[in-house]
Amino acid sequence: MPANAIAPPKVVVLASDATVRLAPMLTQLGDPFASAEFVQLNAPDLARLLSPDGHAPVNWLGTVDWLRQQRFAAALILTAPGQSPYTLGYLCYLAGIPIRVGRSQEFGGQVLTHCLAWEE
Repeated sequence: MPANAIAPPKVVVLASDATVRLAPMLTQLGDPFASAEFVQLNAPDLARLLSPDGHAPVNWLGTVDWLRQQRFAAALILTAPGQSPYTLGYLCYLAGIPIRVGRSQEFGGQVLTHCLAWEE
């Protein structure tokens, strides 16, 4: 890439439920994400990130540090209907990820910057 070229935004996709599809969410978000570089973390990846040895208590600070080091421009939080996106959204908030998108039917304050409606 040339020195003056702008790198595509780096987006983390936190998918706590394998049945939730990314495509409908991207359709609602539109063009800004068309050229993004996506890093998807599914449920097993999230489990390893939160507790690397699988037995220790959750390493919240280590997870926030890892997310911060990746310099993500946005986070898409995919959860199943009825499952709250706010724990993962809060981790992304603490990591300084400026755009945090999820779906929820409950109020979560400022944790998500964009809350999308569930498709019926």
